[in-house]
Amino acid sequence: MTSHHLILVRHAQASPELFGGVDRERALTPQGEIDAQTIGAKLASVGIDFSGAHLWHSTARRTTQTALAVTEHLPASCVVLGLDALYDLDLYGILELLRETPQSLGTLIIIGHNPAIAETCRHLASDAIDGPIARELMQGYEPGTATLFNVASDWAGLSPNTATLGTVLRP
Repeated sequence: MTSHHLILVRHAQASPELFGGVDRERALTPQGEIDAQTIGAKLASVGIDFSGAHLWHSTARRTTQTALAVTEHLPASCVVLGLDALYDLDLYGILELLRETPQSLGTLIIIGHNPAIAETCRHLASDAIDGPIARELMQGYEPGTATLFNVASDWAGLSPNTATLGTVLRP
C-alpha cells in the first residue's frame, strides 16, 4: 500500500495589517521569525526522511519567510516551490491540490494561511476527533503550528479515512 507524509503549516506570526497596506506584503514579526526557525527545527526532528520532499508555500511575504526558515532545517534535496494559488485556496481547493499531487512524491509540506490550513487539518483529522491530539487541534491553530499526517493511500485517495493524524507541533 502506498504511504505518504503530509505536513500542513500555518505561517508564523505576521505583523498586523496596516490601513492601506497590501496583505500579501505583511512580514513576519521578530517573534514570528523565531517561531518559524523553531517549527523548522521541530519538523527536522520528527523522524521523517525529508530527502526529496517538496515544500509548497503561498507567495505572500510571511509564508515565503516561514518557508525559508523551515528549509534551513531540511536537506538540500528538499524542493521548495512558491504557489500563488495557496494565498486564496480554501479547504476544498487545498484538498484538490493535494489529490492532484504526483504519486512519486512521498512527503509534502504545505505552508499557507488560515482559515484554510486549520480547516484542512480539522477535516482530515475528523475520524480521530475523540483522540487527545485531535482535541488539541480543535482548540485553535495559532501561527507557526504544524500538523503531521500519514496518508495510507495514493494522493488521489486522500480523505479522513486515509489520513492518520500524527502530531501537532507548536513553536
